[in-house]
Amino acid sequence: MNLIQKFNRAELSVTPRRNQVRVRPWFALSPALVALLLALVLQPLQAYAQNAPKIAVVDVQRAVLQTESVKKKLEQFKKKPEFKENFKELESLEKEYKKLLDRYEKDRAVMSDEKREGEKRKILEKQQDMKYVASKLQQVRDEFLERILQERAADTQKVLEGLVREQAIGLLLNARAPAVMHADASYDLSDQVTERLNAIK
Repeated sequence: MNLIQKFNRAELSVTPRRNQVRVRPWFALSPALVALLLALVLQPLQAYAQNAPKIAVVDVQRAVLQTESVKKKLEQFKKKPEFKENFKELESLEKEYKKLLDRYEKDRAVMSDEKREGEKRKILEKQQDMKYVASKLQQVRDEFLERILQERAADTQKVLEGLVREQAIGLLLNARAPAVMHADASYDLSDQVTERLNAIK
């Protein structure tokens, strides 16, 4: 038996003049008594943990855009002339930009200063054209998404209220808000919202 085992088994003795009192250290309590004490301490903590309000996050935009009905609308939207024309124009501009850039990279060593400056100007102009068309596409897309989110706002609100009630959620955060630095997938309700929105006819 080593010193630690002897120490653990030892009983502390205090011997006054008349009476001898034996005090067993806390670590010498019987396993059954230790288990009982732990149960008494942990039971209220477990009950609190089970009943404590939960925190969750939701990406409403993602939840709505994942629904089957919105996916169909998005496909129809992409076929609209205003979107198709801008998209084709952007693709064409990207090809032209790539050609200009490749030619500049290949020939700039043998270009005169004047030619080099001219090619740079063309590249910058093409970049500006691409940005302009891309911003038009983005604007059209954003307007479409805003309209879709407004159409599904009432259903989404009902679904969220139901989930908050059923899962005893005390704090629901917008996953896109700057305040949310990190959220584990187990906190994310977005897929559950999508599933319930799909069930609404």
